[in-house]
Amino acid sequence: MEPPSYEEASLHPPPLSPAGFNIPPPPSYDASLTSPSTPPPTYGEAVGVTSTVNGRQTQPVVVVTQPPPVPVSVPYLRDSPGLVRCPYCHHTVTTKVTYLPGKTAWCLCILLSLMGLICGFCLIPFMVRGLQDAHHSCPQCGNHLHVYTR
Repeated sequence: MEPPSYEEASLHPPPLSPAGFNIPPPPSYDASLTSPSTPPPTYGEAVGVTSTVNGRQTQPVVVVTQPPPVPVSVPYLRDSPGLVRCPYCHHTVTTKVTYLPGKTAWCLCILLSLMGLICGFCLIPFMVRGLQDAHHSCPQCGNHLHVYTR
């Protein structure tokens, strides 16, 4: 497609310029900067909760405590350490997790071997934590608590 000739282009009106829209310019930055006449109030003045001791205003002391963590039941343990009450030593502990290859890792290893990936590639499932079983034990007494299988 060829561009129009000079004669054809001169027959059409020129495109509108930004000056044709009558848009006012933005305000200057110096006009919006004003300094406050007084400083902002302090937190105690803003909240209004103060008391007077020996002629001085003091803030009340607020102590926030968190509730103690609630241990989960042993069958609800997943692949990460969990807070449980050990059924053997009756202590509330965070479990110690050991990751060992399970059925999923072995099945994937056999599948990769059957596909012809026998030059070490079939061993990859034994190195991926997401394919291994999580064995939970108590760090206090050392007893086995739960196995999370994939």
